Amino acid sequence: MRQIEIRLDPALVESLMDTIGPLLKQLENELASPAEFPDDDELLEDFWKSDLLNSQREEIKVISELFDGEFMLSGRAFINSNEMDKVIRACSAIRLKIRDTLLATVTDSQLEEGDLEDVQWTDEMQIAYAAYALFASLQELIITQMNQPEPEESGDGYDWGSDDEDLEDER
Repeated sequence: MRQIEIRLDPALVESLMDTIGPLLKQLENELASPAEFPDDDELLEDFWKSDLLNSQREEIKVISELFDGEFMLSGRAFINSNEMDKVIRACSAIRLKIRDTLLATVTDSQLEEGDLEDVQWTDEMQIAYAAYALFASLQELIITQMNQPEPEESGDGYDWGSDDEDLEDER
């Protein structure tokens, strides 16, 4: 899988990240969604939740690094193939937290269906929804790229994928 480059308006992303910054801090210390352990083993449950939280911290860190100072100067961010899974999971955690806090008055069906006409929007909610949409789009972009087959490379650097007969037919 190849690296993905995204280009966004740094000022827009900065305002979104400023708004969700407190949520990112919360995600450093608490799971995005409650983890229900199936057993009654407290020691194992504590270890399991600690492992989940450490993974979540690492994933959130990848998002924070994606929109770092270099991004704010260039408007360009790169997602390496080895970080795509982490970015997808971080986006999920962020979206869950946004949903449960800043967009708590919006129902799941309104978000899923895009039926937002009856929502009483505040400025903070509008920015939160924009962040929610950004992270949803980022997830969709990565998943789409992950499902694309790797292009085959030919000796000359590009595989045209047709032979001379096909070229004659097109003329």
